Amino acid sequence: MLRLVQKFGINEHIILSVVAIAIGLVVGYGAIVFRILTESFQFIFMQNGHENVAEIVRNLSWWHILFMPVLGGAIIGPLIHFFFPGSRGDGVPEVISAVALRGGKLDVRDTLGKMLSCSLSIGCGSSVGREGPVVHLGATLASWFGSLMPSFSNHMRTIVGCGAAAGIAASFNAPIAGVMFALEVILADYGLATFSPIVLSSVIATVIARMHLGDFPAFIVPNYTLVSAWEIPAYVGLGVVCGLTGILFMSTLFKVEDLFKRITIIPIYLKPIIGGFGIGIIALAFPEIMGVGYDVMNHALLEEMAGWTMIALVFAKILATSIALGSGFSGGVFTPSLFLGAMVGGGFGTIAHSIFPSFSAGPGAYTLVGMGAMAASVLGAPITAILILFELTGDYRIMLALMVASIIATLLINQIYRESVYTKTLKRKKIDLRQGREANLLRHISVESIVRTEYASVLESTNIRQFKDILRQSRQDCFVVVDAGGHLKGMITFQNICEVAFEEGGFNELALIKDLSIHDPKTITPHETLYDAFLHFEASNVEQIPVVDPKDPSMVIGMISNQDMIRAYNMALLSQHSSRD
Repeated sequence: MLRLVQKFGINEHIILSVVAIAIGLVVGYGAIVFRILTESFQFIFMQNGHENVAEIVRNLSWWHILFMPVLGGAIIGPLIHFFFPGSRGDGVPEVISAVALRGGKLDVRDTLGKMLSCSLSIGCGSSVGREGPVVHLGATLASWFGSLMPSFSNHMRTIVGCGAAAGIAASFNAPIAGVMFALEVILADYGLATFSPIVLSSVIATVIARMHLGDFPAFIVPNYTLVSAWEIPAYVGLGVVCGLTGILFMSTLFKVEDLFKRITIIPIYLKPIIGGFGIGIIALAFPEIMGVGYDVMNHALLEEMAGWTMIALVFAKILATSIALGSGFSGGVFTPSLFLGAMVGGGFGTIAHSIFPSFSAGPGAYTLVGMGAMAASVLGAPITAILILFELTGDYRIMLALMVASIIATLLINQIYRESVYTKTLKRKKIDLRQGREANLLRHISVESIVRTEYASVLESTNIRQFKDILRQSRQDCFVVVDAGGHLKGMITFQNICEVAFEEGGFNELALIKDLSIHDPKTITPHETLYDAFLHFEASNVEQIPVVDPKDPSMVIGMISNQDMIRAYNMALLSQHSSRD
């Protein structure tokens, strides 16, 4: 590719634009395949592939509702654990991590597993979303596409952004929102060189989706408007309620995940069965929580649901989604966030309209604004959320209320919870985007990868004269002090003995190494990261740290030095830089 550019004088950005168009085509069809696969599994589990899942579930017998997600969990657990272990989770945090730390490189095997496990999860009625996995699918297809052109490796981040944008655009029939999601959430980069190819991919994927699925928005949205300026305080209140609900959703999600992790008597691949049973129990009372829930949100937008039902569904959906993702089902949180926003907004709007009927719109308007505010706050993407709702409505009149509620909800979560669902997920994996690239790179290099198994040791019973002889014959200046059994007792360097090394008389024969060595030195295990080692070096002000056996911390298996750590970091930085813009 680079030779073509040089030979014919073709501008590199023109080639990148062609690549972006190709990615839009591939991801657009990939999203359609994913949709067909999901509907096929739904037909197998429910004998009906229609999107009106709540109505289908209501017509099923109680045992069918209860055991359908149990059977799905029995399939998904072993499938992920034994065949696709990298396909756990939402999908979006993995893409963000790949862009931030690996130059946009993603594993095709993982996304195939995520595509299969997520479609199974949704098909059996699990309370998860499909947009996160579609973003992962799009980003991975784009990453694979980019890997075929080594000369364009410096554009890999942009190429992956093209795939993510195309995935969102094809899912929601919303090309502008796809572009902003890629720029705001995935890349955090608004440069023109990045913007142009992402727009192309998003538009092409939308065209493909419209050709095969029809030019229909994801939701049925009537025309709503801001009734009067007196309604703005109500939307401010809705923003506050959405922010608090978002905090409740995220904290419940991670607490349930931790709860399942603490259940060690059950193998990890059987936990989705337990989760499926919990989802089935909730669905017996609230069948609306099953599947992605587009049909339920449409009913709320059309003001066809009672206020108390929507309020109850907020808590039912939070619990069902937390159980699903915490137990091991595969899926995203984008759609559940929209669902929660719709229910919170609809319930809030019912109350507001009943109190001030002349000064407020109907519950449907609040449903629409709630969807945007919840997605903005939970996903940490206010611009994307606002634009998605703008594209769905095609009407600017409700945008003022949407912007106010979205910003209030986002500010509230930033002040209280301080994390979006994506950044919190990454932080739990020891990836803190706010700490910068250096800390994250160190967290992804293990001590085991740089440990030197050859090291110098000296017996604690050695005297100073003998140790000086050892120093003369050795190239090392740092020694592990051990006892007769080889157990770690301390560390010693020439600096530790320099004050007594030139003493006259018999002091050198009387003074022993154990008396002058550093006792209880900082140690580290092979499975810890270089970030942990960095903290040890910073705290102890030493040049080398013993690496010990995790099963027996008194047995030294090697050493790492400050220079080893810096060298490993520089190599990782060089490798990452070669695949970044």
